[in-house]
Amino acid sequence: MAETVSTQQPGLGLAKIDDFIRFATEIVGEANISRDPSTGAPEGIDGRVDYGDPFPLSRPHVPGPAVRPETVDQVRELVRAANVYRVPLWTVSRGKNLGYGGSAPVVDGSVILDLHRMDKIIEINEEYAYAIVEPGVTFIQLYEEIQRRKLNLWLSVPAIGWGSVVGNTLERGLGYTPEAVHYKHQCGMEVVLPNGDLMRTGSGAMEDSKVWPLYSGGFGPGLDGIFFQSNYGIVTKMGIHMSPAPEAYTRIMVEVPNEADLVPLVGAMTELMRRRIVANPPQLFDQRVLIIEQIPQDPRVPEMLGPYVTLEHHIPDELVEKVSKMLGLPAWRSAFALYGPPEAQAGLVEAVKRRFAKVEGAKVTTETFTAKEGEYLRGEDVRPDFLPQHGVPGLEITKGYSSRPDGVWHNCYSPVLPPSGRELYEWYVGAKKITAENDLNFFADFHVFDRFVVSINLIMFHGAAKGRLKDVQFALMEHSKKGGYLEYRTHVSFMDATAAHQDFNHGAFGRFTTMLKDTIDPNGILAPGKSGIWNSTAKLERLGLADK
Repeated sequence: MAETVSTQQPGLGLAKIDDFIRFATEIVGEANISRDPSTGAPEGIDGRVDYGDPFPLSRPHVPGPAVRPETVDQVRELVRAANVYRVPLWTVSRGKNLGYGGSAPVVDGSVILDLHRMDKIIEINEEYAYAIVEPGVTFIQLYEEIQRRKLNLWLSVPAIGWGSVVGNTLERGLGYTPEAVHYKHQCGMEVVLPNGDLMRTGSGAMEDSKVWPLYSGGFGPGLDGIFFQSNYGIVTKMGIHMSPAPEAYTRIMVEVPNEADLVPLVGAMTELMRRRIVANPPQLFDQRVLIIEQIPQDPRVPEMLGPYVTLEHHIPDELVEKVSKMLGLPAWRSAFALYGPPEAQAGLVEAVKRRFAKVEGAKVTTETFTAKEGEYLRGEDVRPDFLPQHGVPGLEITKGYSSRPDGVWHNCYSPVLPPSGRELYEWYVGAKKITAENDLNFFADFHVFDRFVVSINLIMFHGAAKGRLKDVQFALMEHSKKGGYLEYRTHVSFMDATAAHQDFNHGAFGRFTTMLKDTIDPNGILAPGKSGIWNSTAKLERLGLADK
């Protein structure tokens, strides 16, 4: 018997982890149990197969043992057993949530319920452009199956393709095709509830529904939304919509010379999206991102950056300007695309150029790809951009990171802002100043949509600089709150702090999420603390108010 792993969880008492693991072993088999978190996870950065956060920040958030079920029935049995033994389960689809905590739990010692063995593609429908998948299915796996079957479909994928389609969608992750807001293109879920019951949402509430992956509304309340970024259930199947493969595709790049040009640039892009001329979200990068992108391609760049190339310290603005001038880089570069029939491409390109002609100094570059007559394009038929707006998943970006203490780590601070460009520029200037004052680098990785911008401050840093992340995070949070902005997603270390900013009517949102948690998960079994959601007793204990 391995050494007993125990944890004190607020409101639950001493968790009987060892008893639970003995029971779980009977359900899933010894080979699918990790009695400590050092092995068993899908391979990640630097070939690591341990559970936890490859880039730990203020504290490590230590996982306990891990259990890897293969079927829905096994998940249901494990949830029921967790209630008996009062063991907290931290569910991960694949645990590749880089920059937000990986597979690390909020509560130390939580059992990791790893669903990566549930990797069945239940259905792919080419005619209606959807798939139904289990949580272990990766973007790469789904893409490869589409290619194997020679289906005329394009899948929206995030920057790194090894993640779970289900997991990314539940975290409101983003892609780069017209279906880029993944949670808006999810349709129908199968969910194991905290008591082990099994439910299907939307039209799937009817047995043998033929429109479960087609119509998300169903009849009565829409329940899908409560399972996004929550701890109210374990999603075991999900429908996801895709794009029919286009006959033609135009990749477009827009560059502007000055930092303040961000204002008219974003205004033009969001207007084109609201008018349905541009269908996918433009990607927007600043000079620091463009410089880092050049490091593996141009040996002059690391030489000019000198000691700053390790990202242990803030790269001085004057050095950024010097390197950018040498390389001929713009202040901002945006990339987006046009999808559709060849007859429409020329007109849409002209509409885009006409709009950007109003942005002083804007340089527009286009390249169109057209399928053979009577055929459709495949993603690999077009030249890729920095990020996969052609729907082809990859792992190229992971090569720039290392979990070693002297490697390049990263953390994402991700508030949602209005789409005009004015507010974005004001926030950007302040956030960049805060980041620099903490001797760290702001890499702008903005996702531009028709009515909002996900303004990711991608802080890439040397492992030795991790101690500065907590201060910069809280300073950025205060900066954003003053502007009326909240993150769309956050690292496990900052979930309570982010939830505390939901303060309308003295925190009515938090009162409701706690009431719901108390009702459907009275033992606090599923992912305690996820998104700042706790049972009422646990919440009081964390605030130091229990029995007062």
